[in-house]
Amino acid sequence: AVGLGLADAVVDLVETGTTMRAAGLCISDVIMKTQAVLISNPHTTHEVLVKKIRQRFEGYLTSSKFSLMTYNIPRSLLAKAILITPGKRSPTVQALEEDTWVAVSVMVENKETSDVMDKLKDLGATDILLVSLSNCRS
Repeated sequence: AVGLGLADAVVDLVETGTTMRAAGLCISDVIMKTQAVLISNPHTTHEVLVKKIRQRFEGYLTSSKFSLMTYNIPRSLLAKAILITPGKRSPTVQALEEDTWVAVSVMVENKETSDVMDKLKDLGATDILLVSLSNCRS
């Protein structure tokens, strides 16, 4: 309506503002900040469904904060590599055909991925891959 000249202002629920900016609009003032919450009846007869919904939300939120990093590292440097990539819980380490090397898979916070990749490369890791997550379960 604003873009068409039909209104001077609108109130809208905005998550990131991408769509609004694409329409040539900008935020002039924040009226309030909100949050979404899942509320369940403690006496629900649908406990399994409530748990499934909660897990799906948690999985999406986790996947939006983390990426999956995999790399190869000499076994002799594994302890140092794990100090760089401790993971959300713990890294997954797999033996490679070449006995002196291992493959490591680990979840890394998105804001740290570039620095972590640089540190791993400096340490001696190779084949460092970063994969975006669309969802996960903890």
